[in-house]
Amino acid sequence: MIAISLVAAAAIAWSPLARNQPNTASRLAHAPRMDAAAVAGNVAIVTGGSGGIGLAVCHRLAARGAKLVLGYGSDEKRAAAACDELRTAYPGIRVVSVGGDLTTDASRTATVDLIFEAVDALGGNVSAFVHAAGYFAADLLSHHFDGACDDFAMYDAYQSIYPKSFVAITEKALQRMGRGGRIIAISNPGCNAMQTPRVGYDMPGQGKATMEFAVRMYAMRTAKRGICVNAVSPGYTDTAEWDKARLQMGGGDLEKGRAMLDARMLVRSPIQRWAAPDEIAQTVDFLVGEQTGMITGATIPVDGGLHLT
Repeated sequence: MIAISLVAAAAIAWSPLARNQPNTASRLAHAPRMDAAAVAGNVAIVTGGSGGIGLAVCHRLAARGAKLVLGYGSDEKRAAAACDELRTAYPGIRVVSVGGDLTTDASRTATVDLIFEAVDALGGNVSAFVHAAGYFAADLLSHHFDGACDDFAMYDAYQSIYPKSFVAITEKALQRMGRGGRIIAISNPGCNAMQTPRVGYDMPGQGKATMEFAVRMYAMRTAKRGICVNAVSPGYTDTAEWDKARLQMGGGDLEKGRAMLDARMLVRSPIQRWAAPDEIAQTVDFLVGEQTGMITGATIPVDGGLHLT
């Protein structure tokens, strides 16, 4: 049986059909891909770009030579500092910050218009869009399903900043995006049917779940254009936003709050440590600048195994 199998394999290998097939190196050489040359000189839009994961993504894309439109909420000084940081690190880079509220319909529409005014001023050719905007409502835990969802204000705010903003910016970006463009949404564990929902993350979670559906639908609709649309799902990532919770838990003592938060949060994570923002950004960078185009419609966990729990 083994001898027959070897003979059959040899026959297939030496058949005219097999000889006419390109080898692996040749196939890879001709695979359409969005590499660093395609990113360089074109515009990348990064919402939530003034800090945390968004700023780490901006660093990665600036290193590839992208022109950057950095979206932020309301902290103008923080956004200006982020732009200065990028210009210092990458001399000659062009970066513009655009501020605006994405949590209501009216302000979202106005902010998206401003974003694309900036895009068009930089040449208008969009190579990538990364939706890393976030929103932490002060009374988040008091709004949840099963007894605390009478008022839809917070529900609607998360629908606005996540799926509606993602769709609004993607629609305009696609009008300016050629073959090989890349679109990335930053999601969270528990926001799709393959993972356990995170109790307490009810309001943001429903928004990001809808956004992940939009990711898959855009992936289906744009694949023939060579455009890839994916989501990246970070775990516990050590950004300045978590310091608000640390200060609250520690009664104003940041280090006390840090220890309390670590004890509460990290026990849930198999890796039992916080991720650095750049650990998330490196996956976004790969999806934008390295992958050949075969990854689309996926949600990729970058969470130290948190999605397994």
